[in-house]
Amino acid sequence: MTITRRALGAMALGAAAARSANAAPSLRVDAHTHAFVRGLKLAVDARYAPNYDASWQTLLALADTNGIGRAVLLQPSFLGYDNSYLFGALKAEPQRFRGVPWISPSVETSPEDWDEMARLGVRGLRFPILGLPTPQWSAYGDMLGEALKRDWPIHLYVESKRLADTLPFLLDGGHRVVIPHYGMFDRTLGPARDPGFKVLLESAKTGRVFVVMCGAYRVGPERARMAAPMLLDAFGPERLMWGSDWPHTDTDLNRVTTYPITLKTFEEWVSNETTRRTILVDTPSQLYRF
Repeated sequence: MTITRRALGAMALGAAAARSANAAPSLRVDAHTHAFVRGLKLAVDARYAPNYDASWQTLLALADTNGIGRAVLLQPSFLGYDNSYLFGALKAEPQRFRGVPWISPSVETSPEDWDEMARLGVRGLRFPILGLPTPQWSAYGDMLGEALKRDWPIHLYVESKRLADTLPFLLDGGHRVVIPHYGMFDRTLGPARDPGFKVLLESAKTGRVFVVMCGAYRVGPERARMAAPMLLDAFGPERLMWGSDWPHTDTDLNRVTTYPITLKTFEEWVSNETTRRTILVDTPSQLYRF
């Protein structure tokens, strides 16, 4: 019998509803998630158009069922600059969500707008530029200044081969940077042979680069397993986080995973309980100010 995404969501919601009303959410953080529903306006150049709902309510239910109490929502690239759904989730669950929107450089954002985003729980800015041109950073001067002033990290979703060009600009500017998906190495090369991954490892010495251990299916699970100890050795748990990458979009990649599988895999690859707690609780809690 095939279990659909909708059925899985309903099961998770039912399980979460069964939890004691007095139970406090876990302190563990899912540091890389997305949420959306059908009918939202897509970006003109969206490279992916989901035909299912992945609501923030379902996300919280899944997280609860798997012992995760808090989550960081990143703006899906296919929604472009329309962060309305993300902001709605932050308003609904201010204690449990933090958000990382994708902001347009061509739309004026007032100081009051930035203050309101901070009040809602925005704690970073996302640049999902995989397959897109590198931004003309001069157009983002005010935006990057706001991020720096508020100590918001810059989230780069970009091919590893481009890190040599993008990381130095941001690090020289004093920013903290978050890289997802085990470092975004080229899955055809693997972490040991990818020059871009080497650049990432060398950036660890700055103390201002963080890596999210998420999306192993994007880079290849076996290759991600190889990368895990390399990342631990370079960054230590103080600069690493775990993420489910829910709802595991890009189904055209023909790579299948589930929320519990992503967590179980991480726990197998990081066997030390103290190290896991730092990655799951301490590092994301400090970075995103839960």
